[in-house]
Amino acid sequence: MSEQVTEYLYKLLVSGQLKGGQRVNEAELARTLKISRNPIREAIRKLEERGLLISSPRRGTFVRSFSESDIQDIFSFRLALEEFAVRQAFPYLTDEDIEGLAAIVGQMESAAKTGREMDLVERDIAFHQRICELSRNTQTIRAFSNIYAEIQISISLVEHRFASLEDAAADHWPIVEAFRTKDEQAIIESLRFHIGDSWKRIKEAYNF
Repeated sequence: MSEQVTEYLYKLLVSGQLKGGQRVNEAELARTLKISRNPIREAIRKLEERGLLISSPRRGTFVRSFSESDIQDIFSFRLALEEFAVRQAFPYLTDEDIEGLAAIVGQMESAAKTGREMDLVERDIAFHQRICELSRNTQTIRAFSNIYAEIQISISLVEHRFASLEDAAADHWPIVEAFRTKDEQAIIESLRFHIGDSWKRIKEAYNF
């Protein structure tokens, strides 16, 4: 039950029905869903762990707010980090590494086809995290981990801006194909386009 409630709340968040700074009312949700508060509390806890909600003692739980500047900073840092990771990884890239990325996109497509939106986002993050891991640079990997929650937010917002979840998953194939060419600059250009397009979609959707 808590997984279903988590998915329900998640969709309210990324669709903008629950807005930044808005208080999450447990009692109202319990009445709307006709369930007890326990699965709602568990769902809220999971979304807090993902950085989507923030709890404040004696005040309640609120939707995390992000300004245009916040989102732009996240995307700028992501792009710089993943470009650096590719340059670090390139001398050591193997076919197995590349097909590992392809396998993750396959998992994204599977999640998309069955409407598992949160699973899609998690595999999306795993894809970009794997690019950083291929750098074999501990500082690069740590830097990605340090902004995991922020990346979760940005990717969650982007996935909802595509015509379908399947399109959101398929948007990663050009990156895989660029890796398959084993052309360093082609890989970097594919990442620049992917991340730049994601930022553009969010700006258009939220009137930034």
